[in-house]
Amino acid sequence: MSREIELKVPLTEGQFSKIEEIFLGNERISSPGVLSIHGASRIFKSDEYFSLYKTHEERIKNKELRVIRIRTEKKTPLEPSGIDIYGDESENHEKSYFCIKRKSLENGVEFNSEYETFIESPEVLREFFSATGYTKWFEKTKDALSVFCTISENPEFTAHAELEKVNGLSYIEIEYTKDNLVPEKVRKNLEKILIALGVDPKKRDSRSWAEILENEN
Repeated sequence: MSREIELKVPLTEGQFSKIEEIFLGNERISSPGVLSIHGASRIFKSDEYFSLYKTHEERIKNKELRVIRIRTEKKTPLEPSGIDIYGDESENHEKSYFCIKRKSLENGVEFNSEYETFIESPEVLREFFSATGYTKWFEKTKDALSVFCTISENPEFTAHAELEKVNGLSYIEIEYTKDNLVPEKVRKNLEKILIALGVDPKKRDSRSWAEILENEN
């Protein structure tokens, strides 16, 4: 089990295009010397969320895990020497993972306690959920440009960032995962990366994706 701190911020189309050029190495970052960006990949993710209950309120009331998820994804590295966050050399084909998370919010910052494991056949889990009363209550797709951002003055701090379209919405998500975290230090470093990319961290969106996409419908 690892603990994860995550920030996500909605973007204008102009911001999205500019950050995409930075991540692809076609444009200089606004604060030279602050960040090193590397390990670029294109990632497509399809997420299915399951629950015993019909509403968010019921899930909270009954203390159900905030995330019970099957993720299927395909990653295409854009750099030959990128970091593989999944610890697997094989790429360019679909992989599936089962994940459970407990979430909390502290001052608008999302903290996740996460357990995730590779699954060979997601259909087995779907059948299990169906047989035990779980239903798929939410689904999202994410088309992302994924990179790693290392703060130059603090080279041991490397965060994972995704410039993404989530069900068509433009966002940037940035996260740092470690067993032992110093939350305030991590938050400041994540905000420093966002500022270097021209993004105001005060505009972060602390809602869950289910809440965000529900309000868009």
